[in-house]
Amino acid sequence: MLRNSILALLATVLILAINLNADVVHLPLFAILISAIGLGYLQPQKGWISAIQLTIGIFAGFFIAQLIGYEAKHPNINQFSTYISPLPCLFGGFMGSYFKKTIHQK
Repeated sequence: MLRNSILALLATVLILAINLNADVVHLPLFAILISAIGLGYLQPQKGWISAIQLTIGIFAGFFIAQLIGYEAKHPNINQFSTYISPLPCLFGGFMGSYFKKTIHQK
């Protein structure tokens, strides 16, 4: 569980960097989805916890960046991809755990 929390934190930092510098909305959402699938695959029984950690981290990073005065490259894209991030996080966490269970099923 600790390993996945650390991986969720690292993924959050990467996603925030992509989100704050993105020119289009697709890139941050793709990074969120891939990260959530990876976290769900690593811990199939509790992948939803990693997805919630990822979502909380994205929202916290968004609001911390606003508080310290960091201006995103395209604020509308940053805001939209942050507010819609719970959907690909939870979907990706579920799909990652589903992929692991399906691949290792005998």
